Amino acid sequence: MTTPLRSRSTTRAPVKVQAPGKINIHLGVGGATAEGYHELATVFQALNLGETLTLIPGGTGSIIVQGRYADSAVPADETNLARRAIDLLIAALEDERDVDVLRGIDIVIDKQVPVAGGMGGGSADAAAALVGAAHLVGGVAEDVLHDCAVAVGADVAFLLRGGTAVGHGRGERLSPVLTRGTFHWVMATSARQLPTPDVYARFDELNPDPAPAEIPAGVLTALAAGDPDALAASAANDLTEAAVSFMPEIAEVMEAGRAAGALLPLLSGSGPTIGFLARDARHALDLAVLLQATRGVNEALRATGPAPGAQVVDIVG
Repeated sequence: MTTPLRSRSTTRAPVKVQAPGKINIHLGVGGATAEGYHELATVFQALNLGETLTLIPGGTGSIIVQGRYADSAVPADETNLARRAIDLLIAALEDERDVDVLRGIDIVIDKQVPVAGGMGGGSADAAAALVGAAHLVGGVAEDVLHDCAVAVGADVAFLLRGGTAVGHGRGERLSPVLTRGTFHWVMATSARQLPTPDVYARFDELNPDPAPAEIPAGVLTALAAGDPDALAASAANDLTEAAVSFMPEIAEVMEAGRAAGALLPLLSGSGPTIGFLARDARHALDLAVLLQATRGVNEALRATGPAPGAQVVDIVG
């Protein structure tokens, strides 16, 4: 049974938390601000392909990364996003709360979201860490968690809440989106990684004077109607050209997916993972089989959205 998201428990037992991955159903990118961030107009959807973290109080501050996508690229020090999230929460609360339970906490990350693939795996880790830490200290105000999430990264704030939402600014100014039914995706991963800063820098080179970012009305209408065909006609990702300039095989995989019957190939975030929109579960299964045999595809993973945000799923012991 799932524990409420912002529990008032004061348990010191280890806590297990799940958080979803995500796809940007639409990603409009505007110009860079003085701080170096780009103005975004995006529609996030949380996917049921997610991460699981176990927070163990009274430890030595270690981070253990395991699971399908355990990777040496995932840091096991203070730069890990889950650790950064907990450190930020300690700083936000320590003047008014007893946060000793969070000091030296061990973090076990079961990675089920591809690393550096544009699906927000690291952000999911941070969201899960915030929710688990909030549980351990007996509950934290939503605005405090939101501020800590944004300080880690813009996607983290969305993954705290999950579902489907519009994001503006860096993606941290969120508004829920009415979504009917379930959308079926096949996420085609790559054996290669594509650093997000590089993709945005190339976007700037290709678009020296970009138009203001916006979300087509058709995207929101299609989500409200639960209509994947209409969504396929409206959604896009402005980073696609930049990502393809680094990895031409992205375009080849997209074309292969279209040829296999996908309604829409959509770069996930800054890539290189590609989300292929399917009509239903059976269509997604057929697509996954065909894409798994496609050159340039490492794995073809079926996922559905919208999924819940970060939530405590178990109290261990």
